Parts: sequence; C-alpha cells; structure tokens
Amino acid sequence: MGKKSLLLLIVLLIGFLFACQERDTTTITTEAETTVTSSVVTTSAAQTISERINSLTNEYWIGLFITENPTTSIGINFAMPFETAGYVEYSIAGENNFTRFWATSKARAIGRKYAYLFEVTLTGLIPGETYEYRVTNTDDSEASPYYQFTLPSGDSDAFTFIYLADPQENSEVGYMAYAYSLLSVMEYSNQTYDFAMFPGDLVDDADLKTEWGLFYKYSSIFSYNTPIVATVGNHDVGAITEERIQALEFDGYLNLPNNGPEYNSFDMLEGDLRNTNFDDGKTYSFDYGYAHFVVIDTEIYCDGTTACLTYDTVNADILNDWVTDDLTANTLPWTIVLLHRGPYGLSYNTSSVRDNLVPIFDQFGVNLVLSGHDHQYSRAVYSEDVLLEFATSNLYTKGDIFLSETTLDDYNFNNYNRSIGVTYLTGNTVSTKFYGGEKSSGLSVNYKFIDEQPVIPYITVTENSISVVSYVVLKDTALAIVPNGVDILEEFSIIRD
Repeated sequence: MGKKSLLLLIVLLIGFLFACQERDTTTITTEAETTVTSSVVTTSAAQTISERINSLTNEYWIGLFITENPTTSIGINFAMPFETAGYVEYSIAGENNFTRFWATSKARAIGRKYAYLFEVTLTGLIPGETYEYRVTNTDDSEASPYYQFTLPSGDSDAFTFIYLADPQENSEVGYMAYAYSLLSVMEYSNQTYDFAMFPGDLVDDADLKTEWGLFYKYSSIFSYNTPIVATVGNHDVGAITEERIQALEFDGYLNLPNNGPEYNSFDMLEGDLRNTNFDDGKTYSFDYGYAHFVVIDTEIYCDGTTACLTYDTVNADILNDWVTDDLTANTLPWTIVLLHRGPYGLSYNTSSVRDNLVPIFDQFGVNLVLSGHDHQYSRAVYSEDVLLEFATSNLYTKGDIFLSETTLDDYNFNNYNRSIGVTYLTGNTVSTKFYGGEKSSGLSVNYKFIDEQPVIPYITVTENSISVVSYVVLKDTALAIVPNGVDILEEFSIIRD
C-alpha cells in the first residue's frame, strides 16, 4: 500500500471516529403565500471542528471573488456537472425578490476531462448590504442552497484578511489537514476577516479536476460567504511549452479581475505556446479600505521552471511598466503586493523577480509584499536591496530572530515606521508540504520559522497601521491531520508616518 493510500485510510478512520454578462432580466418574486422561499445555509456554532469538517461539501465548486470595486460588486465562480446553462439568482437578504443573471460559460477541457465552469460578476450592489444568492441551471434541476455575503460598507473602513500560503495538495488527506488548520486558527483567534488571500499553488496539478474539487470542498469553510484574492503559482499552470498552457485552468476555476497588462505575442522563447490572454485573472489591482492591492503573476519572469533563468524580457518589461503606472496612480495610504515567487525567500533565489520588481517597490514605497512558493516562513525588511538591521524585538520562543548589537538605528522589529523600507513576508504553507530548511536560497532575512507546522497570518489594515498576527498550528508531524493546538508565532505593526 502506497503512502497516500495509507494516509487516506487513516483519514477515513479518523473521519468515522469524529463523526460518531449578459443580463437575463427575469425577476423571480417570492410572495408570502408562495412555497418558493430561500433557506440560507448556516453553520451551527455548537459543532466541533471535526463535525464541521466532516460535513463540508461544495457540489458546485462555488467561490466568491474580489473585484475592482469591492464595495459595489462581487465575482462568483461555479461549476455544473454537465453541459447546461448556468445562472446566479440573488436578492437583498430577507426580501425574497430574486434577480436572475445569466452566467458566462467557461467550459473547457481540463486534462482528459471536461469542466463546465461559469462566472458572473454582480455589479451595482449596495455598500454594506447583505445579499443571499444561489447558483442554478435553466430548469433548477441543478441548484445550490442559498448562501449570503456582505459587502464592505465604504472606502474608509479598517479591515482584516487571512493569508493562506500554498495549500498545494493532491489528496483528500492534505486538504482535510488544510481545513483542520484553518478552523483551528479561526476558533483560537475568534477574529473576523473580510477576505482570504492566496499567493498561488492552490492545487498541486492544475489539470486534475479532482484537486480543484477538493480545494473548493474544503475551502467552503469560507468560500460561500467571503471573497478570495489569489495569484497564480507554478503548480496552477502548465509549462509554457505544453499545449495545456492554453487551457487557462486558473482563470477557469477562478473569477478575478482582468485589469492587468496587455502583452505582445509570446514568441520570444522557443516553443512558447502561451496566448496573449494567458495572464487573465493573474495580474490585477484593486482598492480595499485604506489599501491599494497589486497582484502580480511572477510566472511572467520565468520559463516554466523553478530556476527562472530564462524569461520573455519583452513581456516582462510590459508587466513592469504596468506595475509602475498602477502604483503611480495610487492615492491610498497603504500599498500591499501579492506574489507567488518572492524576491527574498529562504528556499529559492529568484533573481529575475528581485531584479525586475524590487526597484519598483522601493521607488513607490510599497509597504508589504506577501509571497509564497518557499514553504518556509520568513520576514525581512529591505531597502534598496539591503537588509535592514534591528536592535530590539519581542521575545521569540519559536524560530530564529536575528538582531544587531552594533546598529545605530534603534528599530524595533515588531513596531516600526513604514518609511524605513519594504516588508517582505513569506508564508510557509497552510497545509502539509514543508521544506523545513532542506532548501536554501542563501538570502538573508530578519526572522525565519522552518518547523513543519502551518502558519496563518491575520492582517489588519487601518488608516494608520498594518498589523499582523501570525498563528502557528501545532502538530506532531507535517502530515498530521488533527492539530494539538494553536499559538501566536509573531506579531508586528507597520506604522504610518
């Protein structure tokens, strides 16, 4: 019996134990005397974590997604089991006055199978309002339960998001471990959040429908009610010389903004089969509260391999110009960037990303850069490619903190002004794949945590600060499914001038 088969058997046993826009203007109005009313799915607070996980389901692979205008719109993506038309019906919660929107079909071959995928972006919504919705087909023979989401109330609100690095699993065992970690932190922190952010590698192999199905099943902890922000990782797409690169799996399974750069033909590298719309939903920007977010597809700087030694420099320059123009137009107090391959990771020395993007981040005073890919947790503050030194910090009981006894700058690593440099935070994983120090980039950081335990940061943005609390999920081994507990790994704040 293989390791994965044995693990799956263990999971089943554990589970058993824990268990014993084109708009269609049709308007559906449900009057008081009719029998057609919505019944919104809710989760009982009395359920244990194991009971909640064992009850998770997402038959239609529903996910909510960020848009360019999060206060008045929301993206929805879903799947149907066969060829049919798809719709989203929505209403202000409690009014039972549903408007039906026709969903754009994104049906496509994924590997050897076919995926009947759909997307809708609902616009003209009311800031701060709660809506209920469901997905369905023409005759309602396939229809989800009703779910709810609430829009942010305005542009000047504080908000919090969770940062979920590289789930990247290929089995139910792994995604179940991901769900246990996530719910354990949610229960421990008892903190609300407004959206969930992924730095890529949502799955291990993008052309396997089963992996996307498992991602949505176990992400249904939040995906019915909370928008997703994501960029693409190297595991979410194929190599540029493979025909599957044209399948656009990532943009098929997700519904993210398409306000990124327009590229030339991808013909600089031999055998490059990418289409000019390859980057749809992978590079984009949006405003949320006091922050401007820039999401960048770092695969543009690579040739489809880890080394990233060769890349299409012409289209990379187009991407760099787009980032520059986007940051030039930003007027909000904070700037946060999301990447997959970071410039200062512990595992990979991705020099092409560093050479292209770091000068732009320094020029525009980017405040926080979030990345994944490394499967080791680290934090560093750099200015013009020089690691800053810190004299003091909180007491760290886990990981390694590197302080300087000779620096003349009295910087506190857990509370510092944004003007000193750019903060680079790299997640390890929210699931089970860790490098644990076996890979080394040779790059320097101020703090690292390389134990094989998931870390989930909660990031809160106010007018005057970005505050991060990173929670570590305590497990005996990397492959353990049920955690022993949760602790705070580190806390820090970046302060506005």
